Amino acid sequence: HSKFAAQRFAHEAAPALTSFANSSPAPFIAGIRAARERIVARKEDDRETFLRRRGFSKGETGKVIEMVLSEEGRPPESVFDFVQGITALARTKTNQETRLELEGKAKKLLESAS
Repeated sequence: HSKFAAQRFAHEAAPALTSFANSSPAPFIAGIRAARERIVARKEDDRETFLRRRGFSKGETGKVIEMVLSEEGRPPESVFDFVQGITALARTKTNQETRLELEGKAKKLLESAS
């Protein structure tokens, strides 16, 4: 590593870090609120259809629903519930690529709610 690598990194990262520090969490919070309020499935068939239409296999769909049941104590209804289930399922995966793929699907779903 070069003698000035740390200084160069600090200089190059400063604008991004400043922007991040000054940014408002309001859009993120609004997105979470919208995802919690948006009810997309009330029945078991609705839950399965909702996930299957978004590219989840039958096995993954069952596991996501099971994750929500075990963590929340109730079946998923809102977009936020499904996002929570997907990220919980991702945490059980040992393969990083699989985790990232599931997290990407969760992110896309969360963004679709806002």
